[in-house]
Amino acid sequence: MVVGLFVMSEYKTRSGANAPLDIAIIGSGMAGASAARHLALSIPDRLGRIALHEIGRGPGGRAATRKSRSLPGFRVNHGAPYADITTAQGEALMASLDGATEAYTGHRVRLDAETGGIHRNEHAEGVSLVTGADGEMAQIAEGLLRDARGDMLAPIETRFTSMVRGLTRAPADNGQWQLTDKQGEVIGRADWLVVAGSGVAHPRWSETFGGEPPLVAAAQDLDDRRLDEALAVIAEQTAAPVLTVFFYLTGEAAGPWLALGLNDVVVSGHSRIAKLSIQPAGEGGCSVVLYSTSDYARENAGVHGASSSAARVGGANSSADREGVIVEDLLAALRELPSMPVVDPMVCAFGPLLHRWGNAFPLGEPLPHALAVCPDARVAFCGDYVATDARMGSVESALLSGANAAAAIRDALR
Repeated sequence: MVVGLFVMSEYKTRSGANAPLDIAIIGSGMAGASAARHLALSIPDRLGRIALHEIGRGPGGRAATRKSRSLPGFRVNHGAPYADITTAQGEALMASLDGATEAYTGHRVRLDAETGGIHRNEHAEGVSLVTGADGEMAQIAEGLLRDARGDMLAPIETRFTSMVRGLTRAPADNGQWQLTDKQGEVIGRADWLVVAGSGVAHPRWSETFGGEPPLVAAAQDLDDRRLDEALAVIAEQTAAPVLTVFFYLTGEAAGPWLALGLNDVVVSGHSRIAKLSIQPAGEGGCSVVLYSTSDYARENAGVHGASSSAARVGGANSSADREGVIVEDLLAALRELPSMPVVDPMVCAFGPLLHRWGNAFPLGEPLPHALAVCPDARVAFCGDYVATDARMGSVESALLSGANAAAAIRDALR
């Protein structure tokens, strides 16, 4: 075996119950990174490689951190600036990532859009607020993939800007899962498939990328009752989409935002803006994220943001004409909020840019633990849409689901 390289021929020659297992994980958000970590640590003697296929530029998913080489001080957590940890399992997992996390100490408030009243937003007793090292949420996902020395855990391999568009599993491929790209070229083979995030399994795939969801299409040839039941549950789930507009300010332009002394602002009583995140970054700079209401995002479906991975790598159906209109509209909505500074797009050091989180906040019944692993099909599911002891849709639920999926695969192999 050649370590770190994708060698097609080796998949054809391996056989036997004790042959090293290859595992493909679709998605390197918190769930996928957590699954990779726990597999690497729990069954190292059984593994050939763990390949993480991620459409984005790096790990983290909704909890990624956006940066720019041209602006060293710029960073923005435009999906999840922190995680609320509510369970002992979640606390233990965070504690195991020494150096990759830190307590979130931002000033959290609620703003009444009509009266301008601001009230402190207290979190419940026993809940810990956590962010990544240096305030970068992506550091949590990075920490999951690395050992105490900072080296990538063996046998994890990351394949960023890699989008899986097709899935098959046939006897001709030694019973392995075959992953293909948009051109139908094979980009991976694996004995087990871990679906981190419901994208390839949910009907909304068809609206965004066209065609049938890859795992749904593959399942039609497998005749696996448990997999069919899992896909049926996932298909019934909906989501609360969010449009975000984010930008980076420096110098005098950043001053009024920093002077607010606020970081996490939940807005009530406004039809377009649901939340603001104000994140100090660099020397005297700050990033600002506007989060739309879900109703506003639903009214403006079909717009993803030209710089998003869904549009840039996946070729998602999107209306470029409406992107600028929505950015202007949300900036105008910001001016309606009491006490908030006025933003001139011309003075932004970065942005304003639009991004759509269409699949990131699941609603409905979570996928039951009993259906999260399908041993006959050799498929496991993890993500914030899977049942855990944490709140559905939370960063913590994604983390725990990854750990649970790894444990279930380990048990199935026994």
